[in-house]
Amino acid sequence: MEFDDDNVRRRVVEEDRLSSLPDELIHKILSCFDIKFVVQTCLLSSRWEYLWTSMSCLNFSSFSPLPKFAKFMTNVLSHRNHQVEVSSVNLDFHGAASQVFVKKIAKYAFSHNLQQLTVVCFPKKHHQYPSCLFSSKSLQHFTLSNHPFSYAPCLTPKTPWDFPALTTLHLSHITLCDDHTEKSVDLFSKCVNLKNLTLKRFTVMDVEVFDIITPLLSNLVLIDCRRSISINLIAPQLENLTVLDCAISYLNVPAGVSSLCYRGYDPRKLSKDRFHSLNKVSICLSMYKLYKAYEEEDAIETINMLQELHCARYLTLSVDIVECLSSFPDLVSHHPSPFSNLNCLTIDSSRRSDAYKVKMSTEVRNFLLENSPKAIFTMELPEEPPTKAMKQKEARVKRKAKLAAEIESDMKDLQGSIEQGNMIVDQKEKAKAAFDNIISISSKKSQIRSLLEKLPKRDRVELEARFSLQLEEEEALRGRLLSEIVNSEEDRCAFEKLISDYLSSYDQDVSDSKLPPGSQMPSSSSTSGC
Repeated sequence: MEFDDDNVRRRVVEEDRLSSLPDELIHKILSCFDIKFVVQTCLLSSRWEYLWTSMSCLNFSSFSPLPKFAKFMTNVLSHRNHQVEVSSVNLDFHGAASQVFVKKIAKYAFSHNLQQLTVVCFPKKHHQYPSCLFSSKSLQHFTLSNHPFSYAPCLTPKTPWDFPALTTLHLSHITLCDDHTEKSVDLFSKCVNLKNLTLKRFTVMDVEVFDIITPLLSNLVLIDCRRSISINLIAPQLENLTVLDCAISYLNVPAGVSSLCYRGYDPRKLSKDRFHSLNKVSICLSMYKLYKAYEEEDAIETINMLQELHCARYLTLSVDIVECLSSFPDLVSHHPSPFSNLNCLTIDSSRRSDAYKVKMSTEVRNFLLENSPKAIFTMELPEEPPTKAMKQKEARVKRKAKLAAEIESDMKDLQGSIEQGNMIVDQKEKAKAAFDNIISISSKKSQIRSLLEKLPKRDRVELEARFSLQLEEEEALRGRLLSEIVNSEEDRCAFEKLISDYLSSYDQDVSDSKLPPGSQMPSSSSTSGC
């Protein structure tokens, strides 16, 4: 068979719909892949030869050895179309961020109006981020992170970061640099347009106060601060504040916060008379300690913390708070309820597997709800886990239910066989049909008797009564069948003996449902005796 090469090539070209897409759409598709793969597309055809050079989104993931990766990245930047701006850069590599190639890509990208930058490194030893990473007139979104499994500290510059266009900043596993000459540190005051700030697993070295000064900040998330410090928030536009597992000794909060989420092991001192705009509050304190009673000081600090949140409308408290306060009813009863605006109070038990043990005292309920009688109150506690005796009882109930279901099914089959036997007298070849029917009925009776013996006596009374009625019906059916198909008493005896012999072999686990070898249906002239 001969092929038309030109026709095949023409069809391939016609079916290459990807190449016919606009450059902008192809660039968007390629932005999902690492730049190494993107560069390789230049080999596809002349259409793709220079397409990668005008990519505005660059994703660099290191491959070993690192010098080879650095050389590759340098070549990519040098051959790129320099007339095209760089909108985003993702850089993920093993090694210190102080590497020369990191400075080179930062300088190149910032000079091409970079808007989004993500840097994730896995350093092997202590280093400091280059200062060139922290100054850009165009950058709007910045994510800087150490790999979670890298324990080498990475210090940021001491001076305030210069990002006048930055709106979103996410820092993870970062050590914020100290300045030994000052008692406080300020890094974000030049980020005048910053609206969203997330600091996760961070450390602020050798200072007493960490200042977060941002005029337009709206959302602040602090997670796992590793060192006990005071945090001073100078952010008049702040609306949403989340503080999770932070070793913060004091938190100064602006007055406009409407949503507060706090999680920690102990209550924290909050700034006084600042939470007048609160709408939604979630406080999770993990104060419970196995085999150790709550301390009165914990209850006092918790009450003081809750009193500062008196304007909350939707309040969620962890079950530990309820349990701690309920341990000191006399203490709680001396404090009036601070909550007069509550619409909903929820007690969260999701972080305690044994929360079913917790009981809320009347004094605590009054402290939380007395001044908000119309508030919706929800406290859903988990069910107590079953004991060993309860599990054993449940297993017995399941076994009995399974046996009863099997007996019901077998009795239903037996009834069907009896009804079938009642119709055999009107069929031809009555002897063979009657024999098969009696065998089927007898095996089902044996199975039902065996199952009934496994049930406790009190559970089988009703089933045995129904089974007795079936046995009476079966006995009448057997007499009728024998009277219809045998002509003499000798034939009757021979027929019943054959059935008896077969059932004996059935009881010995013979699975073959046919007659035993050598057996034959008795004829009307049989002379066998009973």
